[in-house]
Amino acid sequence: MRALVLKYFSLWRAFFRNSLALDMEFKANFLGGLFVDIVYYGSKFFFFSVIYSYVDALGVFTREDVMIFLIVAFISDTVYMFFFSGNIMNLNRLMIKGELDYYLLKPISSQFMVSFRKVKSYAFISIFILIILLFNQLQEYSNHISLINYIMFFISFFMGIILWYSIEFMISSSCFWYKNFSVAGWLSHEFFKFSLRPDSIYTGFMRKILFSLVPMTLIASVPTRHLLYGPNIYYFVWQIFISIIFFCMARIVWKRGLKLYESASS
Repeated sequence: MRALVLKYFSLWRAFFRNSLALDMEFKANFLGGLFVDIVYYGSKFFFFSVIYSYVDALGVFTREDVMIFLIVAFISDTVYMFFFSGNIMNLNRLMIKGELDYYLLKPISSQFMVSFRKVKSYAFISIFILIILLFNQLQEYSNHISLINYIMFFISFFMGIILWYSIEFMISSSCFWYKNFSVAGWLSHEFFKFSLRPDSIYTGFMRKILFSLVPMTLIASVPTRHLLYGPNIYYFVWQIFISIIFFCMARIVWKRGLKLYESASS
């Protein structure tokens, strides 16, 4: 097992070096990605600043809570972008052009190859900047944050990334059934918008949906709750359960999709 993990880590490291070398050949695109991130994050901060000029809190989330929540959401988005967005969103194109054959012929897990082949290296700088911002916000936070809060946060954050990966992977894998499902990226982006709002603004049936069938509130809101308000066993166990279920569903969808795939040579 250890040898297998080391093998795949070594392989991903090679993917990263290759992607970094390619990105450095197009420095304007590299810097452009950073600029787009800054504009995007800035617009979200401005949006919530306007909201808090009229209200004192959104449910349990005060202004300083939401600022931390936004940074956590942005880190989740950027970590996902760093590892996966350059791959999963291209699955439809790979299938249409027949390039998916190249991935399937490799003597490694096809899902791993499809998920990690390309790395958006510029996102690493965004992650570093966002972590510094988060650290500064936590240093100035009005309440004490204990060690157990940080531990639960890191575990919950990791489960949120797995969950988001599983959801987008299933959406993108729909191309096996629809042959040309180019709107997959748009659909997953619309779903992700729900995770950029604190879960306390959702109530009733909508809240139940966003905690179960389309569990976008588990990506950033639940990790932030663990960090700021302390461990919540109910949220923690539920997030792990949902993340495992969705990951297993993603595996099933991929395997069944491959059975329907007609290679470029057929």
